[in-house]
Amino acid sequence: MLSARRLMAAHIALVTVATIVYMTVPAAAPALWAAIGLAGVVAVVTGIRVHRPAHQWPWWFLAGGLLTFITGDTYYNVMEEYFDASNPFPSPADACYLATYPLFAIGLSGLVRHRWAGRDLPSMLDALIITAGLALPVWVYLVQPLTVVEGLTWQQRAISIAYPLGDVLVLALLARLLTRVPSTGPTVPCGCWSSAR
Repeated sequence: MLSARRLMAAHIALVTVATIVYMTVPAAAPALWAAIGLAGVVAVVTGIRVHRPAHQWPWWFLAGGLLTFITGDTYYNVMEEYFDASNPFPSPADACYLATYPLFAIGLSGLVRHRWAGRDLPSMLDALIITAGLALPVWVYLVQPLTVVEGLTWQQRAISIAYPLGDVLVLALLARLLTRVPSTGPTVPCGCWSSAR
């Protein structure tokens, strides 16, 4: 446990320093952004190795999602910063970004599945309410306008629509994961067990 805390403290310190330099030295921004993202991947992998959770595979998918995301960001930043490519779209960065969504979705769904042994209708309904509340404005203000905007190729239109839909999917799974854990039985207040008997 002490080793894990030291690793976490070292990670926070390194990322804090890298973030400060990133914000103050524009020339180093692309490299530092990649380093900060990779540090997140390393932190997840290190957490798996140190804590050895009973179900490791969802965490590996989440680490993979972080890796594809930072790969896309790094490619995009390098193309703009060093090759003067103004907003390259579509590009290999978009393939990396879009690969992030299924990896996150699989990882989060695995965490959801292992968090509850059975079905829990109330928390599922809570997550559906949150998702529906997010999905409606996303559809009205982001997805639907993209279906009629002019000047986009079908690839650009499909990718543009896929981004907000992927966001809603990941947010839905995150809402499901963060809703309350179902109780396993009646809870007796502390100190009241003898009187309850």
